[in-house]
Amino acid sequence: MEGSATLIEGSAGTGKTTLALQFIMQGVKEGEHGLIFTFEQFPEQYYDCAGELGWDLRALQAEKKIHVVFTTPEDFLDELDDPEGKIAKILAEFGTKRIVLDSITHFEKLSKDIGHLRSIETDIVNGVKREGMTAIFLKENANVLGKWDVSSNKIPFIVDTYILLRYLEMESEIKRCLMVLKMRGSDHDKDIREYKIDQGGLQVGEKFTGVSGIFLGTGIQARPARK
Repeated sequence: MEGSATLIEGSAGTGKTTLALQFIMQGVKEGEHGLIFTFEQFPEQYYDCAGELGWDLRALQAEKKIHVVFTTPEDFLDELDDPEGKIAKILAEFGTKRIVLDSITHFEKLSKDIGHLRSIETDIVNGVKREGMTAIFLKENANVLGKWDVSSNKIPFIVDTYILLRYLEMESEIKRCLMVLKMRGSDHDKDIREYKIDQGGLQVGEKFTGVSGIFLGTGIQARPARK
């Protein structure tokens, strides 16, 4: 939804960055400028990752259809409220409509106080909304399989939409599954669906049926009822 904030959480390799890039690329198709802030990967790494999926971010950056900015959480917060800063200048010149923060997990090191951290996260969400942008925030989760590690911060309560990407062990095979836990103001699809990553991004497939334990990362096929 335009002007909304979405949190995508998952462990390494689940496709968080891929989904975020897919969101930016769709905006490019619709003539919307995209802005990506990365706190860990240099732009060249982003370009290479996107290239493997069939997207030429270097060309789009050269054409000023997107901007990939490598920065620190501290500098980002300083820039967010600076009317003369880099963010303000990009927004003014290109009318940015879509923004990605990869990842918001890096802001957790700024404070060990949960209340202060929530204040920081609220300022970020409100800041991008104030500018009329649609935002995706990525969040890392250390758990690959097994019981899900519930986030210590409160950003799932602040955003409009909350999506989990995770691995599922099922019949000696690792699958990927997607679930939408929250979509404010909407009776959203509650199905847990398998997805694959290919050229062009995530491809969402059919929902899992007759399986329990998906949220725990261990899919157990239901046994047929005895006659």
